[in-house]
Amino acid sequence: MANYPMRGRSSPAASGFPFGTLMALSLSVGVLAALGWQAWRFIAPLLAPPAAPQFPRAVRVDPLPSPTSLPSSPSVRVSGTESLPAAGTIDPEAFPPGSRGRVIEPIGLAIRSQPSADGAYQGGIVAGETVTVLEYSADGRWQRVRRELNGQEGWVRAGNLGPVEGGAAVASATTAATPAVESTPESTPLPTRPPAATSIAPGAQGRVIEPIGLALRATPDREGAYIGGLPMNEVVTVLEYSADGRWQRIRRQNGQEGWVRAGNLAQE
Repeated sequence: MANYPMRGRSSPAASGFPFGTLMALSLSVGVLAALGWQAWRFIAPLLAPPAAPQFPRAVRVDPLPSPTSLPSSPSVRVSGTESLPAAGTIDPEAFPPGSRGRVIEPIGLAIRSQPSADGAYQGGIVAGETVTVLEYSADGRWQRVRRELNGQEGWVRAGNLGPVEGGAAVASATTAATPAVESTPESTPLPTRPPAATSIAPGAQGRVIEPIGLALRATPDREGAYIGGLPMNEVVTVLEYSADGRWQRIRRQNGQEGWVRAGNLAQE
């Protein structure tokens, strides 16, 4: 006879609840939560932003007292309307026009066409050379001088001349004597210049006797365009003289022609 389950009764397998599985699951979740909490306690400080720096409280400092003004020197003017005297300015009474002076600037002086640093450069005067003072600029910072070596005239900075040793204090405007420079450890004696012929006839040859050479210009004037230079001992041919006799037109051996200062050639 077949066995049929009776109504109203449940099967033991159907009525059983898995309490063991539920407890194991709960225990696993608790362990994982504990581990997560411990990990968070370790990681949380690393993720937190750094604390704001704490600085000591600022202390107010009273302003420093203003410096006292120094008394001005009686020999120096600092007002806005009066300027300091320029370096190189001298008393014109020390070297009045017509007096002779010796260049004391170790590196020499530059000769310019105007009493200004912007004036055209016309040559140089070596230390120890003697010049004649012709006049002063309006501000007294420049002197127009004539070189006794070759008669060249131009403007130089004032305050760079000293007394001539063993020479007269004042010379005439036509004096062109060669100065004697004393040899000292600080200065080099100037080259000896041979005597020049008083006149070289046009067509004759002459030799340059100026130790520093001659400037060749396009016109018989110190403002004439510079077209070249003639070294000492070069031989040239005299072609003609200017109307005032102060310039010579010459021809070089390479065919170049121009004007040079007269009195700087010796008869060849």
